[in-house]
This record gives sequence, structure tokens and C-alpha cells, in this order.
Amino acid sequence: MRLLGSLFNFLLGALVGVLIGALITALLAPQSGQEFKVRVRERIDEGRAARDRAEAETAAELTERFRRKINNPNALKEL
Repeated sequence: MRLLGSLFNFLLGALVGVLIGALITALLAPQSGQEFKVRVRERIDEGRAARDRAEAETAAELTERFRRKINNPNALKEL
């Protein structure tokens, strides 16, 4: 019970901190709300593109490593 209470208090404190941080950020942002939304959307899109590139590079590297390990250059190729 004590652990759940501590966890609840921690999560509540974290939530309040996030809300206060978001409010301060919104109030001190140098651009309008619409400009801010556009910039956030751009950053999210950039992050997704970087994730997709990293995922493709990792998949290619692991595929190549697997092919070398089993000595079959055609392994895992789509039909």
C-alpha cells in the first residue's frame, strides 16, 4: 500500500510539473500559437524521418550480418 501511495504521489507530481512546464513554455514562446504548432509539427516530422532512416539502416546492417553469418547472400530476400 505504501508503495502504491508513493508511486501515485510521484506520478501526480510529474504530471503537475509537465503541466506547469507546458504553460510556462506557451507563455514565453516567441512566436504565435499557430507558428508554434507549425514548428512543433516540423520537428515531429524531422524526428520521424530520422527514426525511419535509422530503422532502415539498422535493418540493412542486420540483414547483411545475417547473410554473412549463414554464408548465403540471398537470405531474407523477398520473393
